[in-house]
Amino acid sequence: MKMKRILCVLLSAMMLLCMFTACGDTATDDTSNSNSDSESNSDSETATLVDSADIEACEIVFWHAMSNAQEAALTAITDEFNATNEWGITVTLVNQGAYNDLSTKLTASAASDTLPDLSQAYNNWVTSYIDKIIPLDDFVERDYDEMDYEDILQSYRDENSEFGFISGMPFNKSTYLYFYNKTLFDQLGLSAPETWDDLINIGKTFQEELGMVSLGYDDLAGLIEATLLQNGAEYISEDGAEFDTEEGLEAITYLMDLYNNGYARLVGEDLYFSGPLGNCLIGAYVGSSTGVSYITMNEGYELGVSTLPGNVTNAANTAGTNVMMFTTDANKQAAAWEYLKYLTNTENTVYWAMETGYMPIRTSGFESEEYQAYMETSEAAQACYAQQEAYFASSNFDGSYDVRNDIGTKFEELVLSGADGQTAYDELIALVNGILQ
Repeated sequence: MKMKRILCVLLSAMMLLCMFTACGDTATDDTSNSNSDSESNSDSETATLVDSADIEACEIVFWHAMSNAQEAALTAITDEFNATNEWGITVTLVNQGAYNDLSTKLTASAASDTLPDLSQAYNNWVTSYIDKIIPLDDFVERDYDEMDYEDILQSYRDENSEFGFISGMPFNKSTYLYFYNKTLFDQLGLSAPETWDDLINIGKTFQEELGMVSLGYDDLAGLIEATLLQNGAEYISEDGAEFDTEEGLEAITYLMDLYNNGYARLVGEDLYFSGPLGNCLIGAYVGSSTGVSYITMNEGYELGVSTLPGNVTNAANTAGTNVMMFTTDANKQAAAWEYLKYLTNTENTVYWAMETGYMPIRTSGFESEEYQAYMETSEAAQACYAQQEAYFASSNFDGSYDVRNDIGTKFEELVLSGADGQTAYDELIALVNGILQ
């Protein structure tokens, strides 16, 4: 498998030059946290520990929403586990489509008590059925030396402790990056932006010199939250909109001006901006770091990758799901846990990161010689870690998922109507408060 992985890395590098497809990850990849006050451990299912020596052969069904390179990498890891584990455990991967499809199916399955053994999930998906999640605390405590839980990055451990117990294992973690056509930027004497003013200057230059829109955002909900935070404003809480401030109005007005002045555009039928960027139809876009595996630049053009620009402060979206356990069968719990350990060990988190553009979840993975060597060849990986002090994760609670689903749609409507900043500000606040209050 080691040699296969080396070959896979080389093939992935080649694919960046010859593959074109839309990125199936970024549009919903920034809703990873949940509110710790929602439920407590006492209200959840409990794990019944079965010693690893006593695990009996069984099938574990794992629902996921990965596609293309991500699905191929997950399949490779899982196939190796199935072929090498000592217990005869078979993990069956079931692709449930896009994230929204997976979320909908999980909610329906929770209502009918037909949840899978394991599933990818964002924390804010499961607030209505937290009691169905199997806490992993006892497994972690028992296998602490073996799995070195503290090697997992603190932010990911915190995220998976927000319900008052360990609700899952971090898996496909990413951050948002600025992807741009470096060849065109060089021709125009431009550099990757560091500030909002830089974005405006880039927009004007592309418009005047090339008649081209310079900017797109794959995730409008993530755009709104990041922009507010970059201007020193708050976003939302359980009480409603927290950006009903001067800073909030400035941020929303800035966004509307980008679109109204023709410096930014909506993605439309392209679905994701990886395609338009590669085809020189747009100068740059902001999307998930995993999108780098989907960008193929037209011949003669070079891809550039940079950190997100800021304003009064820097703020960079983090995203990605955790894997949660739902099976109530004690033997399957033990089997699923062995797979979770395997899926998230140092070797596999490094392989996963290099194949997909996601980030290693373990310090040992990031510091490994293999990943450090990979980072020297990956501008995207370098950018991910260059902005780590600016990372933020969305706050999640009852109603926050509805806000996420609706605010992006509303913002798109406002852009299409050419609304001014004040109108957009008022309508976005009304939308959020109508959901949460």
